[in-house]
Amino acid sequence: MAHLVLNIFVLSLTVALFINVTAVSVELKTNVTDRLQELHEIQEDLKIKSKQFETMMESEVGKLKEKVEFLETKIQEQDNLLKNCQVATSDAIGSLRNVEENNLKKTVLDPKTCLEAHTADPSLESGMYFIDPDGQGRGDDPIYVYCNMTTGSTSILHDSEDSIAVSHCFEPGCYTREIKYNATLRQMTMLSELSNVCHQSIQVDCYDAAFEFNGVPYAWWNDRNGDPRYFWSGVNNNSSDRYHTCQCGLDGSCKEKSLSCNCDSDLAIELSDVGILLEKDLLPVTKLNFGRTIAPTSINRHTLGRFECNGKVVLNGMPTSCQDLWRIGYILSGIYSIKGSSNKVETVYCDFTKLPGDEELQTWIGYADVKSEPVQFTVARKTSFSTLNTAISFDQETLNTGNALNTSTGVFAAPRNGTYFFAFSSFSESQYSTFSVDLHLNDATIANCVTSYALFYCNVPITLKLSRGDRVQVSLQQGSTNNAIFTGWLLAEDIFQ
Repeated sequence: MAHLVLNIFVLSLTVALFINVTAVSVELKTNVTDRLQELHEIQEDLKIKSKQFETMMESEVGKLKEKVEFLETKIQEQDNLLKNCQVATSDAIGSLRNVEENNLKKTVLDPKTCLEAHTADPSLESGMYFIDPDGQGRGDDPIYVYCNMTTGSTSILHDSEDSIAVSHCFEPGCYTREIKYNATLRQMTMLSELSNVCHQSIQVDCYDAAFEFNGVPYAWWNDRNGDPRYFWSGVNNNSSDRYHTCQCGLDGSCKEKSLSCNCDSDLAIELSDVGILLEKDLLPVTKLNFGRTIAPTSINRHTLGRFECNGKVVLNGMPTSCQDLWRIGYILSGIYSIKGSSNKVETVYCDFTKLPGDEELQTWIGYADVKSEPVQFTVARKTSFSTLNTAISFDQETLNTGNALNTSTGVFAAPRNGTYFFAFSSFSESQYSTFSVDLHLNDATIANCVTSYALFYCNVPITLKLSRGDRVQVSLQQGSTNNAIFTGWLLAEDIFQ
């Protein structure tokens, strides 16, 4: 019985344990299933996200490829542009070289004027060229000008060549226009110095816009020094700085004969004043000024021509300054001879690193002892001479360079203009008799010497300013002589006769 009970208990325990294990197994299976499901879901989610990431990466890679292709295209464009620029630059340099070599055909120096360029190469055609009026390697940079190779003229361009309307205002000079040239004022001044003539045209179209009204100037132009000028054609033929005229005033052809300019008229018609300014030492025009255009009907338009220079300065005779030497092409600094103000040859130092207008251009050194031919003589009388009122002749000739003294007549004839020195010395033949001589210039007595008794020696020194052909002689007035000396020479010649 006990054994049965034990078996039943073991069985019961086994059944209970089985049931419990089964329950745990079921729960564990359920948990595993749930976990597997979660893992599956996670795996599916990862697949989706992986797919999305892959898609996104493919999109980004595509964008990057597009950007790379775009950048490659831009780089290619830049390369092409750079190559084009290099080609264009090379072409431009080649063109400039062609201009310099084939057009200007420069040797050592840039031409100072268009005329100089044309003279160097007559085959050049009219057009724009670089010139350097103040000289290569000094002063301002070369300037770009228009060369008329038919006439050799040089034209300087500016910003006011078109017709420009004047604004409405009343006060004198209330409208101002500064002229901007394609050159520096220094270069234009040097061009003027080198040229024979310079001019500049100007035209003013007007209606009720007087240059001058009731003696009050309302319009003027400024010269290269900045000074106001009131004449609108020709040159300033009046000593007054307020000289006012136009071309019609010079011709006597103004609409109103009592006026000097058409624009000064009150006539109810549009008029014009056209002129050419010719005073090269004042040009170019640097500023235009107008006023009295306040009325609504007032009209004023100005047109200014280019600054144009022609020809070459021609010196009449020897240069009178370093500036003259510069004008005719001297460029090496040094000591030079020039024609002085007193018709003497003067020595100066020219510093050609300076330009006309600079005080240091010329330094005066002194006078040069220049004679076209030497003139000097020494003659003597050793035999008795007693013919009164007659030029003493001479029988001995020690020196007679230039043969200006005729020993047989005793007359000296000046071969050149200049300053001469003479000296006459003589002893009376008898020491106790009166002895007298006169020194004559042409037919006039200019000096004399008288001796008597114990004073039997006579000496006459003199310096004379003579012209060519003047005669100098010593005439015996009293007594006689057998011992006389006459000497003379040219001290300084007036080279520029």
